[in-house]
Amino acid sequence: WRCSQPRYAFDWRFWVSFFVFLWNNAFNVALGQILIAMAVSLWFFTKNEEKGKLGLVPKALKIIFRYHVGSVIFGSFIVAAVQFIRYL
Repeated sequence: WRCSQPRYAFDWRFWVSFFVFLWNNAFNVALGQILIAMAVSLWFFTKNEEKGKLGLVPKALKIIFRYHVGSVIFGSFIVAAVQFIRYL
């Protein structure tokens, strides 16, 4: 009878998947926050005659994914790295 590793051993695969989970979670939170901020800013700076006629969320998504998604990814990476260190 051979001894083997415990069934739930934490090897490098667990830590990588845990970091990816933290990064994905931070990215989704940051994307939601920047989407709300961009939609509100687009609404605030439109003329009163044009308010309510334009779809602000698709326009905000276009601007975010064209100009700001790199900042969101980098910021969420930093947040995930700090959370990962805290969970160790």
